[in-house]
Amino acid sequence: MGLNQANQVDLNGLLRQAEDFLAKAQTLPQNTSADGNGGSFQLSDTIASVEIVAVANEAVALADTETLTIKLQQSTDNGVADAFADLLTLFTLTAAGGNGAIAAGTELGRAIVPLDAERYIKAVLVSDDAALTGKVDVFAVYLPR
Repeated sequence: MGLNQANQVDLNGLLRQAEDFLAKAQTLPQNTSADGNGGSFQLSDTIASVEIVAVANEAVALADTETLTIKLQQSTDNGVADAFADLLTLFTLTAAGGNGAIAAGTELGRAIVPLDAERYIKAVLVSDDAALTGKVDVFAVYLPR
């Protein structure tokens, strides 16, 4: 996993490789959970130089009292013998008072992948809203060193 001049994009001063999406324009799950449609991401010698960012790809509508969570899970062998387990939460919101309307392009959360993270990570989207609408992107950015 290396950067290539042809597919770098400047994103608030960070470098993003064009295809490092854990979820790309993924429709949010209704009253269930779903793995990111980009599959898992293999880390190798990143030395805490990778940050994962979640952004609303299109407007999100979450009903009052309902919850949306975007988290990362990790595994040493991509879930073959070592099941994926929670690593960290990028975003969680229990809607109240109309704050469940999120505009497209809104950054939902970001976190640096910890040094002690296992080799593979994936995004998991979770909601308890049967009428949830919207799409998200979850992608890796590379922190310049």
